Amino acid sequence: MRKSAHRRPYRATRIKLSAQPWKISTVFDPIERILHRMEADCTVDAVQGRPVFYEDGHAGWYDLVAALRGVIEFHQLAEARYGISAETDGLVKFANKLHSGAPVFEQDLAQARADIETCKRQALRLTIDEATDIVQTIRISMELDKIGYS
Repeated sequence: MRKSAHRRPYRATRIKLSAQPWKISTVFDPIERILHRMEADCTVDAVQGRPVFYEDGHAGWYDLVAALRGVIEFHQLAEARYGISAETDGLVKFANKLHSGAPVFEQDLAQARADIETCKRQALRLTIDEATDIVQTIRISMELDKIGYS
């Protein structure tokens, strides 16, 4: 009787995110819609003075500043762990202005758009495992912040 060869099972998570670009679009499309709306009519949705956005895929309203800060943290961690650079300074400035209620200028929007492009390029070079690991790290960090361990 012939023995079958021992093979490692195929894990779809070892593939690059570039093979699944819709995952990157899911993150950045809502942010780009907000930038487009701000360029078009200089408005952003707000609830109790906090900027929010509606995400079609999950049919819910989300805190815009928290979402931006999560995206920023993801890309900063990716750069620190894997050495793939991405610019986030414009997104940080944009998030800070939204948080404080400061005026957002066209230059801020242009810089945020440019940073989004560098973040997309970085994300395309990550594997699904790497991205999942970073997201899990951020989730743990958020939970620790909630209970006061930060």
